[in-house]
Amino acid sequence: MVKNTFWNEASRCGAIVGLIGVLFSLVGMLVPAISFVANLANFVVTIYLLFYYTRRRAQRFADEGYTYTQCLGFIVAIGIFAGIISGAYQIVASNFLFPEKFEESLNATIELFQQSGVYNNEMMDQMSKLMRSYIFSPIPALISNIFGNMLTFGFYGLFISIGTKCEPNIFDSNYEEEEDE
Repeated sequence: MVKNTFWNEASRCGAIVGLIGVLFSLVGMLVPAISFVANLANFVVTIYLLFYYTRRRAQRFADEGYTYTQCLGFIVAIGIFAGIISGAYQIVASNFLFPEKFEESLNATIELFQQSGVYNNEMMDQMSKLMRSYIFSPIPALISNIFGNMLTFGFYGLFISIGTKCEPNIFDSNYEEEEDE
C-alpha cells in the first residue's frame, strides 16, 4: 500500500510541477522579452515545490523515518512525471503552437555549427536530420524530456534531500515493538 501511495503522490506532484514548468515556458515563448525572468521564476518555483512536496511526504512518515535516499527517490519520481508533462508540451509546441520559433532556433544552431568549420557538408546534413528528428518527433522529445527531468531533479534532490529527510522517532512506542519482532 505504501508503494502505491508513493507513485500516486509522485504522479500528482510531478503533474503540478510539470504544468507550472509548461506555464512558465509558454509565457517565455509568447513574450520573449521576459523569457529570462520566466525561466528564473520556473527554477525558483520548481525548487520550492520539490522541497515542499518532499518535506510533506517525509513528515507523513516521521515516526518510522524517511531517509535521504527515500527523499531523493521521491524527487526523481516527481521528475519522471514532470518530464511526461513537459515532453507532451514540447511535442505540441514544436509541431503545432510555435513551429516557426523551433525551426528558427534549429536553423540558428545549424548555422553556428557550419560557421565553426569543424564539420564538413556530409556531417552537417546528418547532424541537421538528427537534430530535426530530435526536436520535432514525438518519441525522442518525450524520452529526452523524461530523462532530462530525471537527471535535473535528481541533481536538485541531492541538496533538497538533505533538508527534507526525517530521522525516526526513537521515543515512539511502536518503534520498540517493531524492533523486538
